[in-house]
Amino acid sequence: MAGLKTNCCNFYQIEKIKRVRLVRRADGYYAQFCVDVDRKEQVEPSKKTVGLDVGLNHFYTDSNGQTVDNPRFLRKSERQLKKLQRKVSKRKKGSANRRKAIKRLARKHLQVSRQRKDFAVKTARCVVRSNDLIA
Repeated sequence: MAGLKTNCCNFYQIEKIKRVRLVRRADGYYAQFCVDVDRKEQVEPSKKTVGLDVGLNHFYTDSNGQTVDNPRFLRKSERQLKKLQRKVSKRKKGSANRRKAIKRLARKHLQVSRQRKDFAVKTARCVVRSNDLIA
C-alpha cells in the first residue's frame, strides 16, 4: 500500500481497505475493494410478514397474492445475440475481426447479466424494506 497517495479524492481511509481484487470483464478491468465499514440504517418496523414463492412464470409470488413478472432480458436480447453469434461464426478462426466480434458478443452477454442482477437486487431490496419478516 506504500504507492497509494492519500489526497482529497479518497472516500475511505487506506487502513479500512482490507483487500483489493482485479477483475476482468468483457468491457474492461475493474478493481474491487473490500472495505471494513460499519453500516447502519434506521428502519421503522412495519409489522408486516410475507411469504415468497420464486417460480419460472413469475419472478416471485407473495402470500398476499401479488406477483412480479420476469422481465425476460435474455428473451428480449435474443435477436441481437443471434446476430452477433452469426457474425462470430462467419469470421475466420484466429483473425482480428473474429476477436472483435467475440468481444462484441461478450459485451452483449455482460449487459444481459447486469440487467438481470440489477432487477433482482432492486426487487429484493424493495421487498426487504417493506416487510419485517420474509419466509
